[in-house]
Amino acid sequence: MIAVFNLIFLLFGVMIAWYALSAVRWEVFLKDAKSKPAAVLRLLVAILLGYQLSRFLNEYLLATSLLR
Repeated sequence: MIAVFNLIFLLFGVMIAWYALSAVRWEVFLKDAKSKPAAVLRLLVAILLGYQLSRFLNEYLLATSLLR
């Protein structure tokens, strides 16, 4: 059951990060913001941020469950 929650948190975190990264003006940082390498970069950044968000949520739930 814990593994299912971890997977859900991970996917949720990546989706939230992908949504948040859509507000970034990638043209400022990249030569061609519409290229495939740019899309892969956005995906990798979303995965990294989503992973950190899911770790935070997992740690938060663990800490709150230990308070009981």
